[in-house]
Amino acid sequence: MSDVKIKFRVWVEWNGNQIMGPGIYDILKAIEETGSIASAARRLGFSYKFIWTYLKKLEDILGVPLVESKRGGKERGKTELTEIGQLLLKYYEQLNENINNIIPNWQNKFKDIINSLEQYKKEEEESKEEEGIPFYEEE
Repeated sequence: MSDVKIKFRVWVEWNGNQIMGPGIYDILKAIEETGSIASAARRLGFSYKFIWTYLKKLEDILGVPLVESKRGGKERGKTELTEIGQLLLKYYEQLNENINNIIPNWQNKFKDIINSLEQYKKEEEESKEEEGIPFYEEE
């Protein structure tokens, strides 16, 4: 039995700029879960500056903030996703979930093709043996 897998990477572009994909998804998700850009950066193995620059570039493209930081208090500051940041995260998760739901059907179709290759090769060989020398008629 063949081990056929369909793999994909999805990103969303707007006016030629990538506004959502696996990288920004990971960043937004880590910020949502940790409540901090610094903690998200540590979790993902990036520098704070890299994450901050990436977010600011995307915010400049969109023209709206994706995160908002609150300073002070007993929590000593916190960074949260804005409504737009939350929606980007949610929609990207739903998009990937929808794609993952249709993949098994397509994997099975490709498995069927792969599994039929041996039978196809056998039929091709038998067909060639039956043909022999092509018929040739002199004029």
